[in-house]
Amino acid sequence: MDRTSKQALSVFLLAFSVRVVGAVVTTVTTLNPDSRADAVRFGNGAEAIARGLPTGQPFRYTADAVELYQVLNPIAGSDTILTWGIFISPFWLLPGPSGLYARLGNGLLGAIAIYHVYRIGRYYYSHQAGVLAALPMILYPSFVAVQTTLLRDVFVFFGIVTAARLLVLPPKRLNRWLSYGLAYAMLHLALIHRQLNVVLYVGAITAGIATYVIVSRDLYKETIGLGALSGPVVYVLSLPLIRSGITRLARIRRLRASGRAVYLPNVIPQTLPELISFSWIGAAYFLYAPFPWMVRTAPDLIVSLEGISTLAFTICAVWGVRSMGRKDVPVTVGLVVGLVLAVVFYGVGTVNYGTGQRHRQMVLWVIFLFGGIGITEHVKLVWPFPQRRSPPEGTATSDSSQTE
Repeated sequence: MDRTSKQALSVFLLAFSVRVVGAVVTTVTTLNPDSRADAVRFGNGAEAIARGLPTGQPFRYTADAVELYQVLNPIAGSDTILTWGIFISPFWLLPGPSGLYARLGNGLLGAIAIYHVYRIGRYYYSHQAGVLAALPMILYPSFVAVQTTLLRDVFVFFGIVTAARLLVLPPKRLNRWLSYGLAYAMLHLALIHRQLNVVLYVGAITAGIATYVIVSRDLYKETIGLGALSGPVVYVLSLPLIRSGITRLARIRRLRASGRAVYLPNVIPQTLPELISFSWIGAAYFLYAPFPWMVRTAPDLIVSLEGISTLAFTICAVWGVRSMGRKDVPVTVGLVVGLVLAVVFYGVGTVNYGTGQRHRQMVLWVIFLFGGIGITEHVKLVWPFPQRRSPPEGTATSDSSQTE
Protein backbone atom coordinates (compact mmCIF):
# COMPACT_ATOMS: atom_id res chain seq x y z
CA MET A 1 0.00 0.00 0.00
CA ASP A 2 1.49 3.36 -1.03
CA ARG A 3 1.76 6.43 1.17
CA THR A 4 -1.29 8.11 -0.34
CA SER A 5 -3.51 5.10 0.30
CA LYS A 6 -2.22 4.74 3.88
CA GLN A 7 -3.01 8.36 4.69
CA ALA A 8 -6.46 8.09 3.11
CA LEU A 9 -7.14 4.91 5.05
CA SER A 10 -6.09 6.64 8.27
CA VAL A 11 -8.67 9.38 7.65
CA PHE A 12 -11.38 6.79 7.03
CA LEU A 13 -10.49 4.73 10.10
CA LEU A 14 -10.48 7.79 12.34
CA ALA A 15 -13.88 8.89 11.02
CA PHE A 16 -15.38 5.42 11.40
CA SER A 17 -13.89 4.88 14.88
CA VAL A 18 -15.50 8.07 16.14
CA ARG A 19 -18.81 6.93 14.68
CA VAL A 20 -18.55 3.48 16.24
CA VAL A 21 -18.25 5.14 19.65
CA GLY A 22 -21.14 7.45 18.79
CA ALA A 23 -23.34 4.54 17.68
CA VAL A 24 -22.71 2.67 20.92
CA VAL A 25 -23.41 5.76 23.03
CA THR A 26 -26.60 6.47 21.07
CA THR A 27 -27.78 2.88 21.51
CA VAL A 28 -27.17 2.46 25.24
CA THR A 29 -28.00 6.01 26.42
CA THR A 30 -30.45 8.81 25.70
CA LEU A 31 -27.76 11.47 25.29
CA ASN A 32 -28.17 11.89 21.52
CA PRO A 33 -31.04 14.35 20.89
CA ASP A 34 -31.18 13.34 17.22
CA SER A 35 -32.09 9.74 18.11
CA ARG A 36 -35.67 10.67 19.00
CA ALA A 37 -38.80 11.61 17.03
CA ASP A 38 -38.11 10.88 13.32
CA ALA A 39 -35.33 8.40 14.14
CA VAL A 40 -37.72 6.32 16.26
CA ARG A 41 -40.35 6.35 13.50
CA PHE A 42 -37.77 5.22 10.93
CA GLY A 43 -36.72 2.37 13.22
CA ASN A 44 -40.31 1.26 13.78
CA GLY A 45 -40.99 1.34 10.04
CA ALA A 46 -37.87 -0.68 9.27
CA GLU A 47 -38.79 -3.28 11.89
CA ALA A 48 -42.31 -3.65 10.47
CA ILE A 49 -40.94 -4.12 6.95
CA ALA A 50 -38.41 -6.69 8.21
CA ARG A 51 -41.23 -8.73 9.75
CA GLY A 52 -42.80 -9.07 6.32
CA LEU A 53 -39.63 -9.75 4.34
CA PRO A 54 -39.44 -13.51 5.12
CA THR A 55 -42.96 -13.94 3.72
CA GLY A 56 -42.14 -12.06 0.52
CA GLN A 57 -44.59 -9.30 1.50
CA PRO A 58 -42.46 -6.48 2.97
CA PHE A 59 -45.45 -4.19 3.55
CA ARG A 60 -47.69 -6.82 5.12
CA TYR A 61 -47.47 -5.18 8.55
CA THR A 62 -47.48 -1.53 7.42
CA ALA A 63 -50.39 0.80 6.75
CA ASP A 64 -49.03 1.83 3.33
CA ALA A 65 -46.62 0.57 0.67
CA VAL A 66 -43.94 1.85 -1.67
CA GLU A 67 -44.56 1.07 -5.35
CA LEU A 68 -41.81 0.25 -7.84
CA TYR A 69 -42.54 3.30 -9.98
CA GLN A 70 -41.90 5.52 -6.93
CA VAL A 71 -38.41 4.06 -6.67
CA LEU A 72 -37.74 4.35 -10.41
CA ASN A 73 -39.11 7.91 -10.48
CA PRO A 74 -38.03 9.54 -7.21
CA ILE A 75 -39.73 12.84 -8.04
CA ALA A 76 -43.09 11.04 -7.85
CA GLY A 77 -42.69 10.95 -4.05
CA SER A 78 -43.44 8.19 -1.58
CA ASP A 79 -43.96 7.55 2.12
CA THR A 80 -40.77 8.85 3.76
CA ILE A 81 -40.80 6.43 6.69
CA LEU A 82 -41.34 3.34 4.57
CA THR A 83 -38.93 4.38 1.80
CA TRP A 84 -36.01 4.75 4.19
CA GLY A 85 -37.28 1.76 6.15
CA ILE A 86 -36.74 -0.43 3.07
CA PHE A 87 -33.06 0.52 3.02
CA ILE A 88 -32.34 -0.23 6.68
CA SER A 89 -34.83 -3.07 7.25
CA PRO A 90 -32.26 -5.88 6.53
CA PHE A 91 -30.52 -5.00 9.80
CA TRP A 92 -33.64 -6.21 11.63
CA LEU A 93 -33.21 -9.65 10.07
CA LEU A 94 -29.94 -10.10 11.94
CA PRO A 95 -29.79 -11.58 15.45
CA GLY A 96 -28.84 -9.18 18.22
CA PRO A 97 -29.16 -5.40 18.56
CA SER A 98 -30.58 -4.46 15.16
CA GLY A 99 -30.67 -0.76 16.02
CA LEU A 100 -26.95 -0.77 16.76
CA TYR A 101 -26.21 -2.53 13.46
CA ALA A 102 -28.23 0.07 11.55
CA ARG A 103 -26.49 2.95 13.34
CA LEU A 104 -23.10 1.42 12.56
CA GLY A 105 -24.20 1.11 8.93
CA ASN A 106 -25.07 4.81 8.84
CA GLY A 107 -21.77 5.61 10.53
CA LEU A 108 -19.94 3.63 7.86
CA LEU A 109 -21.65 5.63 5.11
CA GLY A 110 -20.65 8.87 6.83
CA ALA A 111 -17.03 7.74 7.15
CA ILE A 112 -16.88 6.76 3.47
CA ALA A 113 -18.26 10.16 2.46
CA ILE A 114 -15.62 11.92 4.57
CA TYR A 115 -12.96 9.74 2.95
CA HIS A 116 -14.15 10.92 -0.47
CA VAL A 117 -13.92 14.57 0.59
CA TYR A 118 -10.36 13.96 1.79
CA ARG A 119 -9.42 12.42 -1.57
CA ILE A 120 -10.89 15.36 -3.49
CA GLY A 121 -9.06 17.86 -1.28
CA ARG A 122 -5.81 15.97 -1.66
CA TYR A 123 -6.18 15.73 -5.43
CA TYR A 124 -6.85 19.42 -5.94
CA TYR A 125 -4.30 20.73 -3.45
CA SER A 126 -2.52 18.57 -0.84
CA HIS A 127 -2.75 16.04 1.98
CA GLN A 128 -3.02 18.89 4.47
CA ALA A 129 -5.97 20.42 2.59
CA GLY A 130 -7.74 17.06 2.52
CA VAL A 131 -7.23 16.51 6.25
CA LEU A 132 -8.41 20.01 7.14
CA ALA A 133 -11.52 19.49 5.01
CA ALA A 134 -12.25 16.16 6.71
CA LEU A 135 -11.55 17.08 10.34
CA PRO A 136 -14.71 19.15 11.04
CA MET A 137 -16.88 16.38 9.64
CA ILE A 138 -15.01 13.78 11.68
CA LEU A 139 -15.16 15.67 14.97
CA TYR A 140 -18.20 17.96 14.93
CA PRO A 141 -20.60 16.49 17.54
CA SER A 142 -23.59 17.35 15.32
CA PHE A 143 -22.14 15.32 12.43
CA VAL A 144 -21.42 12.36 14.68
CA ALA A 145 -24.83 12.62 16.36
CA VAL A 146 -26.82 12.63 13.12
CA GLN A 147 -24.67 9.98 11.44
CA THR A 148 -25.09 7.52 14.33
CA THR A 149 -28.88 7.56 14.36
CA LEU A 150 -31.47 5.93 12.10
CA LEU A 151 -32.06 9.15 10.16
CA ARG A 152 -31.85 9.20 6.35
CA ASP A 153 -29.78 12.40 6.19
CA VAL A 154 -26.48 10.51 6.24
CA PHE A 155 -27.49 8.55 3.13
CA VAL A 156 -28.25 11.79 1.25
CA PHE A 157 -24.87 13.15 2.36
CA PHE A 158 -23.16 9.92 1.27
CA GLY A 159 -24.93 9.87 -2.10
CA ILE A 160 -24.04 13.46 -2.97
CA VAL A 161 -20.38 13.21 -1.96
CA THR A 162 -19.88 9.81 -3.61
CA ALA A 163 -21.42 11.11 -6.85
CA ALA A 164 -19.11 14.14 -6.72
CA ARG A 165 -16.09 11.88 -6.21
CA LEU A 166 -17.08 9.66 -9.14
CA LEU A 167 -17.62 12.67 -11.41
CA VAL A 168 -14.51 14.71 -10.62
CA LEU A 169 -12.06 12.03 -9.45
CA PRO A 170 -13.12 8.62 -10.76
CA PRO A 171 -11.07 5.62 -9.56
CA LYS A 172 -8.55 4.73 -12.25
CA ARG A 173 -9.67 1.10 -12.26
CA LEU A 174 -13.13 2.16 -13.43
CA ASN A 175 -14.08 3.14 -16.95
CA ARG A 176 -14.97 6.84 -16.99
CA TRP A 177 -18.45 6.23 -18.39
CA LEU A 178 -19.05 3.55 -15.78
CA SER A 179 -18.08 6.11 -13.14
CA TYR A 180 -20.60 8.54 -14.60
CA GLY A 181 -23.27 5.84 -14.52
CA LEU A 182 -22.51 5.05 -10.88
CA ALA A 183 -22.62 8.76 -10.06
CA TYR A 184 -26.08 8.98 -11.61
CA ALA A 185 -27.18 5.93 -9.60
CA MET A 186 -25.95 7.53 -6.36
CA LEU A 187 -27.79 10.78 -7.09
CA HIS A 188 -30.91 8.80 -8.01
CA LEU A 189 -30.83 6.92 -4.70
CA ALA A 190 -30.19 10.14 -2.77
CA LEU A 191 -33.07 11.78 -4.63
CA ILE A 192 -35.46 9.06 -3.44
CA HIS A 193 -34.95 10.33 0.11
CA ARG A 194 -34.87 14.06 -0.66
CA GLN A 195 -36.88 14.76 -3.82
CA LEU A 196 -36.60 18.53 -3.62
CA ASN A 197 -32.84 18.30 -4.21
CA VAL A 198 -33.41 17.68 -7.92
CA VAL A 199 -33.08 21.43 -8.54
CA LEU A 200 -29.70 21.48 -6.81
CA TYR A 201 -28.34 18.48 -8.72
CA VAL A 202 -29.50 19.74 -12.11
CA GLY A 203 -28.24 23.26 -11.43
CA ALA A 204 -24.78 22.17 -10.27
CA ILE A 205 -24.22 19.66 -13.08
CA THR A 206 -25.55 22.01 -15.76
CA ALA A 207 -23.31 24.82 -14.54
CA GLY A 208 -20.27 22.53 -14.56
CA ILE A 209 -20.98 21.20 -18.07
CA ALA A 210 -21.71 24.68 -19.46
CA THR A 211 -18.48 26.01 -17.99
CA TYR A 212 -16.53 23.09 -19.43
CA VAL A 213 -17.95 23.72 -22.90
CA ILE A 214 -17.16 27.43 -22.71
CA VAL A 215 -13.60 27.12 -21.38
CA SER A 216 -12.80 24.33 -23.85
CA ARG A 217 -13.75 26.75 -26.66
CA ASP A 218 -16.01 24.23 -28.34
CA LEU A 219 -18.61 26.93 -28.99
CA TYR A 220 -18.54 29.58 -31.65
CA LYS A 221 -18.95 33.19 -30.58
CA GLU A 222 -22.28 33.31 -32.40
CA THR A 223 -23.58 30.41 -30.29
CA ILE A 224 -22.47 32.07 -27.06
CA GLY A 225 -24.11 35.33 -28.15
CA LEU A 226 -27.34 33.53 -28.98
CA GLY A 227 -27.29 31.88 -25.58
CA ALA A 228 -26.80 35.24 -23.86
CA LEU A 229 -29.65 36.80 -25.82
CA SER A 230 -31.99 33.91 -25.06
CA GLY A 231 -31.35 34.28 -21.31
CA PRO A 232 -34.17 36.81 -20.71
CA VAL A 233 -36.57 34.66 -22.75
CA VAL A 234 -35.74 31.60 -20.66
CA TYR A 235 -36.24 33.65 -17.50
CA VAL A 236 -39.70 34.83 -18.58
CA LEU A 237 -40.75 31.32 -19.57
CA SER A 238 -39.54 29.92 -16.25
CA LEU A 239 -41.38 32.49 -14.11
CA PRO A 240 -44.40 30.20 -13.48
CA LEU A 241 -42.03 27.47 -12.26
CA ILE A 242 -40.19 29.97 -10.05
CA ARG A 243 -43.46 31.19 -8.53
CA SER A 244 -44.54 27.60 -7.90
CA GLY A 245 -41.23 26.91 -6.18
CA ILE A 246 -41.56 30.00 -3.97
CA THR A 247 -45.08 28.98 -2.99
CA ARG A 248 -43.87 25.50 -2.06
CA LEU A 249 -40.98 26.88 0.02
CA ALA A 250 -43.43 29.18 1.82
CA ARG A 251 -45.67 26.19 2.62
CA ILE A 252 -42.70 24.18 3.92
CA ARG A 253 -41.61 27.11 6.07
CA ARG A 254 -45.09 27.40 7.62
CA LEU A 255 -45.23 23.68 8.38
CA ARG A 256 -41.83 23.73 10.11
CA ALA A 257 -42.46 26.91 12.13
CA SER A 258 -42.85 25.17 15.47
CA GLY A 259 -40.75 23.84 18.33
CA ARG A 260 -38.15 25.22 20.72
CA ALA A 261 -35.50 25.74 18.02
CA VAL A 262 -37.67 27.83 15.70
CA TYR A 263 -36.41 31.19 14.40
CA LEU A 264 -37.99 33.98 12.33
CA PRO A 265 -41.30 32.05 12.02
CA ASN A 266 -43.24 35.07 10.78
CA VAL A 267 -40.88 35.83 7.89
CA ILE A 268 -42.28 33.99 4.86
CA PRO A 269 -41.14 35.22 1.41
CA GLN A 270 -44.04 35.22 -1.03
CA THR A 271 -42.50 36.86 -4.12
CA LEU A 272 -39.20 36.65 -5.99
CA PRO A 273 -37.94 40.05 -4.67
CA GLU A 274 -38.81 38.98 -1.11
CA LEU A 275 -37.03 35.67 -1.66
CA ILE A 276 -33.90 37.40 -2.94
CA SER A 277 -33.83 39.93 -0.10
CA PHE A 278 -34.30 37.24 2.56
CA SER A 279 -32.05 34.61 0.98
CA TRP A 280 -28.79 35.80 2.56
CA ILE A 281 -30.40 36.00 6.01
CA GLY A 282 -31.93 32.56 5.67
CA ALA A 283 -28.62 31.19 4.39
CA ALA A 284 -26.76 32.57 7.42
CA TYR A 285 -29.23 30.96 9.84
CA PHE A 286 -29.18 27.70 7.91
CA LEU A 287 -25.37 27.44 7.92
CA TYR A 288 -24.45 28.85 11.34
CA ALA A 289 -27.43 28.80 13.73
CA PRO A 290 -27.87 28.70 16.63
CA PHE A 291 -26.15 32.02 17.16
CA PRO A 292 -24.88 32.82 20.68
CA TRP A 293 -28.04 34.73 21.62
CA MET A 294 -30.14 31.66 20.69
CA VAL A 295 -28.32 29.25 23.03
CA ARG A 296 -30.52 27.74 25.74
CA THR A 297 -29.09 24.27 26.35
CA ALA A 298 -25.72 22.52 26.37
CA PRO A 299 -26.30 20.95 22.91
CA ASP A 300 -27.19 24.42 21.61
CA LEU A 301 -23.86 25.73 22.89
CA ILE A 302 -21.93 22.92 21.19
CA VAL A 303 -23.63 23.47 17.84
CA SER A 304 -23.18 27.24 18.21
CA LEU A 305 -19.42 26.76 18.61
CA GLU A 306 -19.51 24.59 15.48
CA GLY A 307 -21.18 27.49 13.68
CA ILE A 308 -18.33 29.83 14.63
CA SER A 309 -15.80 27.30 13.31
CA THR A 310 -17.83 26.87 10.11
CA LEU A 311 -17.89 30.65 9.66
CA ALA A 312 -14.07 30.68 9.78
CA PHE A 313 -14.00 27.95 7.13
CA THR A 314 -16.43 29.98 5.01
CA ILE A 315 -14.13 33.01 5.09
CA CYS A 316 -11.13 30.88 4.11
CA ALA A 317 -13.24 29.20 1.41
CA VAL A 318 -12.95 32.37 -0.68
CA TRP A 319 -9.23 31.65 -1.07
CA GLY A 320 -9.99 28.00 -1.73
CA VAL A 321 -12.43 28.79 -4.54
CA ARG A 322 -9.81 30.97 -6.21
CA SER A 323 -7.09 28.34 -5.82
CA MET A 324 -9.20 25.41 -7.02
CA GLY A 325 -10.61 27.53 -9.84
CA ARG A 326 -7.11 27.93 -11.25
CA LYS A 327 -6.82 24.14 -11.50
CA ASP A 328 -10.33 23.09 -12.57
CA VAL A 329 -12.81 25.80 -13.48
CA PRO A 330 -15.80 23.57 -14.40
CA VAL A 331 -15.69 21.55 -11.17
CA THR A 332 -15.25 24.72 -9.08
CA VAL A 333 -18.18 26.43 -10.78
CA GLY A 334 -20.37 23.34 -10.38
CA LEU A 335 -19.62 23.08 -6.66
CA VAL A 336 -20.14 26.80 -6.07
CA VAL A 337 -23.46 26.86 -7.96
CA GLY A 338 -24.68 23.77 -6.10
CA LEU A 339 -23.67 25.32 -2.78
CA VAL A 340 -25.39 28.64 -3.51
CA LEU A 341 -28.59 26.95 -4.69
CA ALA A 342 -28.62 24.72 -1.60
CA VAL A 343 -28.10 27.47 0.98
CA VAL A 344 -30.74 29.67 -0.68
CA PHE A 345 -33.21 26.82 -1.07
CA TYR A 346 -32.78 25.41 2.43
CA GLY A 347 -32.18 28.83 3.97
CA VAL A 348 -35.67 29.89 2.90
CA GLY A 349 -37.32 26.53 3.59
CA THR A 350 -35.75 25.97 7.02
CA VAL A 351 -37.11 27.72 10.09
CA ASN A 352 -35.80 25.41 12.82
CA TYR A 353 -32.08 25.07 13.57
CA GLY A 354 -32.58 21.53 14.85
CA THR A 355 -33.72 20.54 11.37
CA GLY A 356 -31.11 22.81 9.83
CA GLN A 357 -28.17 21.08 11.50
CA ARG A 358 -29.30 17.81 9.92
CA HIS A 359 -29.87 19.18 6.42
CA ARG A 360 -26.75 21.34 6.18
CA GLN A 361 -24.39 18.39 6.41
CA MET A 362 -24.99 17.65 2.75
CA VAL A 363 -23.65 21.10 1.76
CA LEU A 364 -21.11 21.95 4.48
CA TRP A 365 -18.61 19.53 2.97
CA VAL A 366 -18.19 21.93 0.04
CA ILE A 367 -17.37 24.79 2.42
CA PHE A 368 -14.92 22.58 4.31
CA LEU A 369 -13.30 21.49 1.04
CA PHE A 370 -12.76 25.05 -0.17
CA GLY A 371 -11.90 26.21 3.35
CA GLY A 372 -9.32 23.45 3.81
CA ILE A 373 -7.63 24.45 0.55
CA GLY A 374 -7.74 28.15 1.50
CA ILE A 375 -6.25 27.57 4.95
CA THR A 376 -3.51 25.37 3.52
CA GLU A 377 -2.66 27.99 0.93
CA HIS A 378 -2.16 30.75 3.52
CA VAL A 379 -1.29 28.97 6.78
CA LYS A 380 1.78 26.74 6.99
CA LEU A 381 1.15 24.06 9.59
CA VAL A 382 4.21 22.02 10.60
CA TRP A 383 2.64 19.24 12.69
CA PRO A 384 1.22 16.74 11.89
CA PHE A 385 1.83 17.78 8.28
CA PRO A 386 5.30 17.48 6.76
CA GLN A 387 6.75 20.51 5.01
CA ARG A 388 6.10 20.20 1.30
CA ARG A 389 6.42 22.62 -1.53
CA SER A 390 3.19 23.75 -3.09
CA PRO A 391 2.58 22.49 -6.65
CA PRO A 392 2.78 24.95 -9.54
CA GLU A 393 -0.42 26.84 -10.23
CA GLY A 394 -2.75 25.15 -12.67
CA THR A 395 -1.50 21.65 -11.90
CA ALA A 396 -2.73 18.98 -9.54
CA THR A 397 -0.55 17.67 -6.73
CA SER A 398 1.71 14.67 -7.01
CA ASP A 399 -1.22 12.66 -5.67
CA SER A 400 -3.30 13.51 -8.74
CA SER A 401 -2.41 10.36 -10.58
CA GLN A 402 -2.76 8.14 -7.55
CA THR A 403 -6.49 7.74 -7.56
CA GLU A 404 -7.98 4.52 -6.55
